[in-house]
Amino acid sequence: MSLNISITPRRRNRRRFLLFLVIAVLTTGFMVARQRGWAMADIWGDSEDSTASIVVEPVEPPPDHQPAAESAARTAPQVSSESAQPAAVVLSSSQIVTPESDAYTAELYASGEETVPWPNAGGRTQLESYTVQEGDTLWSIAARFELDIDTLRWSNPELERNPDVLPVGTELRIMPVLGVYHTVAAGEAVENIAAEYGVSVADITDYPPNGLFAPYRLQPGQEIIVPYGSKNAVLPPPAPAAEFPLAWPVAGIVTQKFHADHLALDIGAPYGSTIYAAEAGTVKYAGWLETGYGNSVIIDHGDGRETWYNHLKGTLLQAGGYVERGMPIAEVGSTGHSTGPHVHFELRVDGERVNPAEYLPSSPR
Repeated sequence: MSLNISITPRRRNRRRFLLFLVIAVLTTGFMVARQRGWAMADIWGDSEDSTASIVVEPVEPPPDHQPAAESAARTAPQVSSESAQPAAVVLSSSQIVTPESDAYTAELYASGEETVPWPNAGGRTQLESYTVQEGDTLWSIAARFELDIDTLRWSNPELERNPDVLPVGTELRIMPVLGVYHTVAAGEAVENIAAEYGVSVADITDYPPNGLFAPYRLQPGQEIIVPYGSKNAVLPPPAPAAEFPLAWPVAGIVTQKFHADHLALDIGAPYGSTIYAAEAGTVKYAGWLETGYGNSVIIDHGDGRETWYNHLKGTLLQAGGYVERGMPIAEVGSTGHSTGPHVHFELRVDGERVNPAEYLPSSPR
């Protein structure tokens, strides 16, 4: 016995209608997707990521908008690997960065590190100012800020010209690192400045407080920090002045003359400069004097005259030796009761202190 089942025309028409409806829906969907700019992958997904992409319609920039590549054109240099972990900060071209500004250093220091990630003294990130108080000396100020007296002098021109004058109320520039504060002259380049102070170009360009950016075009009057730079402390020897009773001990500048309250000449000179014997004689004393003179040398000239050289960095000889006029005997310092690097130069005749200027030529040169 067999069973014959036939499909009626009515059922066949229903299936055709459903198929047509599915095709119509799909066709409409594709047309809408095409109008909206969708791709097939946006609809079906791809084999690696089934998450559908989100298409953001482009927005016209405002009239004053600058492309990111232009607004971020000044990219800060990285901190030298010798002194810190590398760090880079993008500054907008509208920011003006100078050694007085923390626009650069603040960005680098915002990480919350307890130590400054580049060479520094006392944890300072930028230049500071200090007002001289009663009783201050270059030594005490240098010690307070973990600097040396050369850095104080080389960052404050008035001190370099006259190291013994430190009036109360004077505003001093306090460096964030040992070195030199340099004012750029016309035509100077970073290479010239580095060579002048005995450092590498990278020491200057990679020091964040300078805020320097390639190609490092410097402008006259611009001021930069030269970390660990030093100025030439070598002065030419003073003239022998054989026709005078004494020669100058150093070719410096008289910062305080002989008077009733100061029975000597103070001769200012760069720290570490060589001091020379003013006349031939025997070294009577070489060492520390507790009278406030600090390191000192006393030379007996054998005719009732003695020359005293005080506040020295150190001596180059010992008591009992004989020296000729113009022989190196010591280096300029600021030891004892001293306000800065200089030589406190005394002349004693039969034990009495007299004015050395009356025995010297008018100029040391």
